[in-house]
Amino acid sequence: MSGAGKQLGAFELKRGAVIEMPGNGIYMSTSRDFVLESYSGLADEEVLITFRFDPKEITSGNMTDREPEITVPKATIRSFDYLMDGELVKIPRSDYPSSGPGF
Repeated sequence: MSGAGKQLGAFELKRGAVIEMPGNGIYMSTSRDFVLESYSGLADEEVLITFRFDPKEITSGNMTDREPEITVPKATIRSFDYLMDGELVKIPRSDYPSSGPGF
């Protein structure tokens, strides 16, 4: 969801939350490495979110491309990890905020 903060506004960052984005939809990839290499380090606060979505709702992209980037109008949060300087950071779940700036 690179750059989503301005289009989405605040949303609750919790498992099971449904996120919807107008326009082209939510940009995502099926490759964790692609996301980390292409998008991490662009914002002060970053979270890698794993979503569940209906493949029939893909509005652009192809899940079988070498660098798969797709868009969907809505998706459900399955899990998330915080990033610091482009690296995954393990934070005890009890310390996770339920929402935050841009989230």
